[in-house]
Amino acid sequence: MTDPGKDRFNEPLTASELETQATQLQNVQLQGVIELREERLIIKKAREVAGSVAFTREVRRETVQMPVELVTEVLIIEHLGTGAADGGHMITLDGTPLAPGERREVLVYREEAQVDKRVVVREQVSVSKRQVTETRTFDATLAREELVVIPEGDVQVFEEPTGDQQR
Repeated sequence: MTDPGKDRFNEPLTASELETQATQLQNVQLQGVIELREERLIIKKAREVAGSVAFTREVRRETVQMPVELVTEVLIIEHLGTGAADGGHMITLDGTPLAPGERREVLVYREEAQVDKRVVVREQVSVSKRQVTETRTFDATLAREELVVIPEGDVQVFEEPTGDQQR
């Protein structure tokens, strides 16, 4: 058996039918509310140490040879002689007589090397860090509740037209 109301469902309603439906909706009493739930993903992020880096400075020693020129000054004393046979005047150096034609050197000035070390910057290494953001997609199966009405017995189902069907 077909419901005559269902055959006319897509047809426009008359003014009296609209008034009847409005009256019926006003007489409806709320019997309860059914909550339909669904699952939603909640993402929690935890920061963990993925690795670490340690910096050390190791001292490498090597022996180097550096040539340095050192200057000395020497005073040269030479007895030229006067040619006198009787010996003339005598020249003494450090209490020792200097004979004619004899030559002696006296150290007057000498450079000495003093080796010191000083620390200087040989290289510079810059150390910095930055954050890299990556987007990952995680798959999860979510459940949601849907309302299913199962009629038992002689139940009549009346459909209410939506706003588009009331024209």
